[in-house]
Amino acid sequence: MSQPRSGDGTRFDPTVEIGRPARLQATGLTAGEVLGGRFQIEAIIGEGGSGQVFRAWDRVLGEPVALKILRPDRAQEKAWIKRLAREAKIARAIRHPNVCRVFDLGNVDERWFVSMELASGGTLRDTLRSNEGRPLSDRLADARAVCAGLAAIHTVGIVHRDVTPQNLLRMVDGRLVLSDFGLAVEGGVTTVHGGTPSYMAPETAMGQRPDQRSDVWQLGSVMHEIFFDRRPEWESGPRGMALRAPAPATSSLLLKEVGRLCRACLATNPADRPVSASAVSARLAALELAPLRRSFPRIFGRPLGLVICGLLVVAILAGTILGHSLDRRRSRLASQRMTPANQRLLRSMAHRLKARGELEDAHSLDLLAGTDNSP
Repeated sequence: MSQPRSGDGTRFDPTVEIGRPARLQATGLTAGEVLGGRFQIEAIIGEGGSGQVFRAWDRVLGEPVALKILRPDRAQEKAWIKRLAREAKIARAIRHPNVCRVFDLGNVDERWFVSMELASGGTLRDTLRSNEGRPLSDRLADARAVCAGLAAIHTVGIVHRDVTPQNLLRMVDGRLVLSDFGLAVEGGVTTVHGGTPSYMAPETAMGQRPDQRSDVWQLGSVMHEIFFDRRPEWESGPRGMALRAPAPATSSLLLKEVGRLCRACLATNPADRPVSASAVSARLAALELAPLRRSFPRIFGRPLGLVICGLLVVAILAGTILGHSLDRRRSRLASQRMTPANQRLLRSMAHRLKARGELEDAHSLDLLAGTDNSP
């Protein structure tokens, strides 16, 4: 159950839970009510099978928060209360700038709820509706964020099971965070079955036990939408159903390689996929740095160029793999986009390559540099 919903009320990618009742009971809260003398309800911003999500003002913290509140029928069942508590516990155990932060679990007047950080920038689904024409640098930033958030939960042994654009929230500073741990499992054991049908891995749809590679399938589907503006499409081949190769709008070598990475994530056999989101993140970082690996030795000389490129690889992977231990306030200083200094460096290198007639590599470096963020 994600926080924001579209302004026109359109629903996307509903999560289906086995045994979910046909009629859902509302929480009965309205704008202006105060829950527990602390949370002043402002508006409903999302809902799902288990509950509703409200934007509220926290009178103690003095800031807006999101409240996920169980529906009345769910709040009467111990299993659902335990599930909400487990969801809060899982989310609180992960400190990462790309994972939605949960503050507390509470119960007021038989209303069970969790409070969490408010995502005021909509969802990735909102971004994808107007994705056409977005710079490649922005798409790469979003893909890195999704990989990093999912890698953080994989690092502590959790399988999310519902990685969809609707469950990726946009914060006020522009970063994406992974949310909704209602279906998450630890150790692969669960009594709750369900998910978003259009994002289910084949083995999950067939009732098999999910693991991190099932999340990788969903990650591949999300990345496909980020880069190619549409969901993966399938076609019949000599070996059965196969993923249709995307047709990038440009001849970018980077996009072609990203397409191959998406196909690897979407392999029908889990054994053929990358083993975790960390592995996908590492491969994406390697693809981004491929033009630099070719360019640095030619521009700075082979020994120095390889050293510089190696340091960049270490820096990117360290930021992705170890990012879950960073303090939240420090993480806000680390933008997903290139710094102006790095942009100027990449553009300078691209200019030198253009002068040498190496246009493809120059074009790749220009794409990596993205929009000029300098004042």
